[in-house]
Amino acid sequence: MKKNAFLVAALLYCSHLSAQDSSRTKSLDEVVVTAARIEQKQSQTGKVISVIDRATLERNADKTVGEILNQQTGIFIVGANNAMGTNQDLYFRGSSTGNVLFLIDGVPVGDASLINNSFDINSLNAYQIERIEILKGAQSTLWGSDAVAGVINIITKKAGGKKLGGNAGLQYGSYNTFRANVGVQGAANKFLYSAQYSFTNSKGFSSAYDSTGTKNFDKDGFDQHNLIASVGYQINPNWSIKYTSNYSKYKAGLDAGAFKDDKDYNLTATNWLNTLSSQYTGKKGSLQFQQSFNYTSRFMLDDSANIGGFAKWAEQSYKSHSSITDLFGSLKLAPSLTLVSGVQYLAQNTDQYYKSISSFGPYNSVPLGKDSTKMSNTAVYASAIWNTKTGFNLEAGLRFNNHSIYGNNTTFSINPSFKLTDEVTALVNISSGFKTPSLYQLYSEYGNKNLKPETSNNYEFGFQYREANRKASFRMIGFVRDIKNLIIFYTDPNTYASYYINRDKQHDYGVEVESTISFGKKGFWTTNITYVDGEGVSEGTKTKNLYRRPNLSLNSQVTVMPIKNLTTMASVRFVGTRLKGPYDLGPNTMPAYYTVDLYASYKIFKYGQLFVDLKNLTNQTYFDVVGYNTRARNFMTGIQVNF
Repeated sequence: MKKNAFLVAALLYCSHLSAQDSSRTKSLDEVVVTAARIEQKQSQTGKVISVIDRATLERNADKTVGEILNQQTGIFIVGANNAMGTNQDLYFRGSSTGNVLFLIDGVPVGDASLINNSFDINSLNAYQIERIEILKGAQSTLWGSDAVAGVINIITKKAGGKKLGGNAGLQYGSYNTFRANVGVQGAANKFLYSAQYSFTNSKGFSSAYDSTGTKNFDKDGFDQHNLIASVGYQINPNWSIKYTSNYSKYKAGLDAGAFKDDKDYNLTATNWLNTLSSQYTGKKGSLQFQQSFNYTSRFMLDDSANIGGFAKWAEQSYKSHSSITDLFGSLKLAPSLTLVSGVQYLAQNTDQYYKSISSFGPYNSVPLGKDSTKMSNTAVYASAIWNTKTGFNLEAGLRFNNHSIYGNNTTFSINPSFKLTDEVTALVNISSGFKTPSLYQLYSEYGNKNLKPETSNNYEFGFQYREANRKASFRMIGFVRDIKNLIIFYTDPNTYASYYINRDKQHDYGVEVESTISFGKKGFWTTNITYVDGEGVSEGTKTKNLYRRPNLSLNSQVTVMPIKNLTTMASVRFVGTRLKGPYDLGPNTMPAYYTVDLYASYKIFKYGQLFVDLKNLTNQTYFDVVGYNTRARNFMTGIQVNF
């Protein structure tokens, strides 16, 4: 199967690269901000970065952010095609969940009440996003903890532009799913403003899979509200100030487990991010200040009207607060040399409890209170960027961290790249990353305050090809990642006491290939292939442990504009075999699967368009987690207006 998949991939790329046409409709040298924390053209950095631009988001706006990210090179999300509200477990280049750092407008976000401190991407809405930048490899030197495998920066729609602009849209589709969005943005003298609201409601389908088809599992619905509002003021041509509030709340039905229904188990999740920022830009550089406050809450209630699992009644509450103060800037030391440096202070706390009643009686977990369950980290970082006229570029950086519990650690990055020709660039990235122990791992009844951070070394090498007339691009990257001091849950075989310890190691490696070909003004073809493998080392024994993660995945999309105002897109996704989770039911190896989607939109007047999106056309039945449903053949249709 694996050989056949590689043969298909090779043939696809051969035909792909022979289909070149006159000019491209998409930019191959976009300005990005995530790679170096300053504006920089992609051609000026040797870091591996991909951009999902606004046009791409608009063609996929009926999809969740998890579905959109799931089409990208190196990313596999378990839950992206399950019932709405399902946990979105993101595996980046084969890494475990929690090893990718999410940013919203450059601000690190995560749920400090979770064991892995990951970010709930269910809280995002594609209509409120301007673009997404995906930065690969260990990026802890500039971005801090959790950036072990990469960074995903969600850049929301900006205030400003013309005096008054806006958008509105309505969608309806399978599972009685209804979506609506409305927004305004503009500028009035020196004031900039923006407000975006989105609403989603779906009757849904059962999260758990009824293998007999006779148990009448109930539908697990989803209801969500998203609101982003920002206001800014241009004090003078060089100095601006801005405040943004990003609020999301959703309620989702849950089930008791794999193959197990539960008719009254619900999750209510809230994420509220507030950011105040100020930026000064001068002739020699810039200085930026950010202060953010992030509140997250998850409340789960399973009452006694229906017994779906072990407990007859259960209540769980998880809350967290994160505060980040960041002062950073850039200074042009010479025409070809720029220094980026900053200082960051992070503080987190959590408040959580679990209560249940079963046939054995009541149970109360040891509660964690925000006054005692807390940590802080202070960091100083710097990176030098050298761009020469000969085509040689070099970025090198260092970060020093001081953590309130475990003490100090450092990370580094060295990233040379060289333009072999006007169209071909070779790159190397050698960097280290780290992930701090979570509050739960430090303070819970299983906590261990002697934990060290997980640390990694990351190696990337490859080349990228961009045609000068922007009609084609091709990139091939190989990567290796070694992680040590993995934090694991350990049970002493003699005392049966359980707690978290540092012990295991992990070695992962892979290859990524991606390309885009333009058909002149008629469209373009994008394809990406990811191969990843690895093994863990536990007590000196090597083990295959990339659970739920495919060795091979492929995404290919052909976008064609056959006539004026009409856009069509055909998408194929292939996911190879993968190991089931260590506690999942079913066979050890999960079978490969594929899906086919079709999309079409028609511009009906200057500012509006109609669309229809047909997904999983061949009605494949597949499982990313055995015992949990994925979406069958489904559709969404709607209208969107931008003015």
